Amino acid sequence: SVFLVDEAKNELYFEVVSDEKETDMISNIRIKKGEGIAGTVWLTGKSLVINNVMQDHRHIKSVDNTLKYTTRSIIAIPLIVNGIVIGVMEAINKNGNKCFDRFDNQLFVYLSIQASIAIKNANLYELATIDTKTQLFVHHFFESRLSEEFKRAIRFKRNLSLVMFDIDHFKVINDKYGHQAGDFILHKCAQIIKENCRELDIPSRYGGEEFVVILPETSKNGAFIFAERVRKKIEEEISEYDKQKIRFTISGGIAEVKEDSIKSHLELVKTTDRALYKSKKNGRNLISFNDAVFSDN
Repeated sequence: SVFLVDEAKNELYFEVVSDEKETDMISNIRIKKGEGIAGTVWLTGKSLVINNVMQDHRHIKSVDNTLKYTTRSIIAIPLIVNGIVIGVMEAINKNGNKCFDRFDNQLFVYLSIQASIAIKNANLYELATIDTKTQLFVHHFFESRLSEEFKRAIRFKRNLSLVMFDIDHFKVINDKYGHQAGDFILHKCAQIIKENCRELDIPSRYGGEEFVVILPETSKNGAFIFAERVRKKIEEEISEYDKQKIRFTISGGIAEVKEDSIKSHLELVKTTDRALYKSKKNGRNLISFNDAVFSDN
């Protein structure tokens, strides 16, 4: 298993467990610094090899009790990046009831170095591709992926649609409730968009209060179903920030590569933006194609 440090709560949490079925069962277990064997490794930054866990007072039984399992032996290694412990890697119960030895420790130290590098690279990748305010992909990542998806759609004659959303009267929200409330609404809107995406969809923050979603293998009509579902959920949402109830709406525009005879990914963006402008021009809280306006209102 691999624990990572939740910096906001200053606790260890399970990130990876070898048996995926067990992950959900122990996802709520948190370990404080210095607590248990993993917490001790986090605190000291030094590995621990314990071949009789039942005789070690640091062992906490919350995981064993949850999984109805008995830990007999354990090896725990810190994951260190730039001198800071970012997590702990553990293995328990060596096969054949054997004891963990010096070779096992050396092997796990090597593995922990590789794991730390992988986690560091993953974090750097996330920083480079994820917008911190909305947790959606950033603009430059969106442009890169749209270019790739456009080429694929043209080459293999596949459907590809783009949806662009804009929060209606966002300046009014900022002016009335404050910019922190505005940030909260941005995040809430992004969350609703993301929750309604499929795994292959690519939701991104386009800039300001605008969002875009790349919808591979999706026709214009399929994109409308998605966009209208998001629009309705946001219209029905009552967000509460600092004891203030805030309601807001979004407008959306849709374009499809095949139907709109679009020649480049940049033209796809421009066509989608024109459709969005049509929604805003026709009263907002609408979803529009480049040539028509739709809404169930």
